[in-house]
Amino acid sequence: MADNIRLIQLNNYIRPKIEENKSKNWVLNGRNNGFYQYLIDRYNGSPTNSAIITSYADMIYGKGIKARNAQTKIEDWAKFKTILKDEDLRKIISDFALFNEFSMQIIKAKNGKDLATIKHLPKERVAPALENEDEEIDLYWYCRDWKNTNKYKPDDFSAFGYSNDTIEIYVGKPYKAGKTYFSDPDYLAGLPYCEMEEEISNYYVNHIKNGLSFGYIINIPDGNSMTDDEKDELERKIKDKLAGSSNAGKFVISFNGRDAEI
Repeated sequence: MADNIRLIQLNNYIRPKIEENKSKNWVLNGRNNGFYQYLIDRYNGSPTNSAIITSYADMIYGKGIKARNAQTKIEDWAKFKTILKDEDLRKIISDFALFNEFSMQIIKAKNGKDLATIKHLPKERVAPALENEDEEIDLYWYCRDWKNTNKYKPDDFSAFGYSNDTIEIYVGKPYKAGKTYFSDPDYLAGLPYCEMEEEISNYYVNHIKNGLSFGYIINIPDGNSMTDDEKDELERKIKDKLAGSSNAGKFVISFNGRDAEI
């Protein structure tokens, strides 16, 4: 009888590993650079996490960038406002509050020295190249969708200050011990609680939609005559269809022996 009872273990959250691709010379933050999307999902799904991050971003931005001598140096101030617009600054700060990182596209003027424009780049689309011999990152890759690099071919850009190119990429992040390519958000330890908040709310919503039913167990006799392969297939289907907060109040089918009552 004990052999017919199986424990379905649900995986705990584990921070994805950093993937270094030496053949293509880029480093991704998790599979397909997916750790950023995980953080975005936790921001969209957890109301507490979303409210805190939004508040931090608003406080960092404040009233925007101001200059004490803006009235006396009107031309310089007007030029600066054309280089970095308020909408790009807000996006940069929002990325920093969410990811603890941000990226910008630095576009130089025709003379190759002065700055023409500073544009926000979504951090989830930017990946660093492998460190050079001086242990510095002198190149970044930009891809619209890292899950589909065949359709959206990654483009390489020099890091800001490492070339005379017209367009360069600058990535800002605070120093953290042991972190070379990426900086984890300060709320990393709270991510499981963010996901838990999502799942609890999702569970109750689906429970209500399913008629507030506790759920049903249907015992089917002669289930222990199934082969191991058939039991494995059943276990897989249970994980796919019945596990998770979206299946509150669903049916569970149990295969028992011939002598078991329905």
